Amino acid sequence: MVTTLYRPEPSLVREGEPVDRGSSPRRAALRLRDGDTLFVTDAWHTALVVLRALREVLGEPPRGADFPTRNAARRAWLDASARLFVPVVDHQVALSGAPHLHFLAELYPELDRFGLPFVASLDLFNAWKKYADGVHLAVLGHRIHPFYGTYAPTRTSHLELFGTWLAQDSGPRGRAVDVGTGSGVLALMLCRAGFAEVLATDISPNAVRSVEREIARHDPPPPITTRQADLLQGVEGLFDRIVFNPPWVQGVVESPLDRALVFDGDLFERFFEQALARLAPDGRVVLVFSNVIELVQPDVGHPIAAELARGRFREVQVLRRRVQGTLTPDGKKRRTREKVEVWELARA
Repeated sequence: MVTTLYRPEPSLVREGEPVDRGSSPRRAALRLRDGDTLFVTDAWHTALVVLRALREVLGEPPRGADFPTRNAARRAWLDASARLFVPVVDHQVALSGAPHLHFLAELYPELDRFGLPFVASLDLFNAWKKYADGVHLAVLGHRIHPFYGTYAPTRTSHLELFGTWLAQDSGPRGRAVDVGTGSGVLALMLCRAGFAEVLATDISPNAVRSVEREIARHDPPPPITTRQADLLQGVEGLFDRIVFNPPWVQGVVESPLDRALVFDGDLFERFFEQALARLAPDGRVVLVFSNVIELVQPDVGHPIAAELARGRFREVQVLRRRVQGTLTPDGKKRRTREKVEVWELARA
């Protein structure tokens, strides 16, 4: 049973100083930076102008900045931008020129008047477009429609490598589980590969709802069942394949989308302990990962290598593929040392 959906925190009391088109955007941005809360009163465009001014005030980290510097800049932006609020009345942003935000009625059924951070309104707008239009993934051959607050891949090199591993896997096609399923891509790939039963777990109720709606879009529906769970907690039975695409760098988790991108605490220790209890005797644990953690956080160490050193699992094989560099504004390809990885492990 899906619990209360994750949603941006509403403000039930109108707080902060009013801002309109007559206000100085730079002055408003400086106040946001310094900790003040502001409330837009006239138009969607006003909020956009203030947010643009805030970006100029905060600036960008220098090119080539290290991970902690870039992370600190991101944190400053998130904190300051979250203090710019817009009014919501009857599940619509009550500003001139505001777009229709379809998710508001589903996420806030019990509220008809409240304030919402403007950046959250932008996220809701962009999430709806992605949900309505879908995201085409060549590894699936069709579009997926991620629900709000659910991670959908923006690049596919790791998915393609997992598809390579899946095509050469000659093991049983019985029961598999996609741990931390997100928008359900790996679960759908497992079904395409012929697995008879696939369980998709995620701690986020939004992800569970997203996958359930994805299942309903197919006729006939793929053999996927969902469960809201922290990794494999409370899951019963054994699995031939336990698949996990964990976050690739260590960081602070503050939202469901953060859980897809960064890990904290003992995530890997808990996963491997639970996977060991749920793995069939001849089963495999398969992790989709990257060496990016070794490139940007060399002091953290590779969590899969650390688990292998404990002796509970043994390495069957590791597939690696270099990631193609992105293009610079002048059309040149950036060089990168990143490689995506697929680790296949068995019981030691």
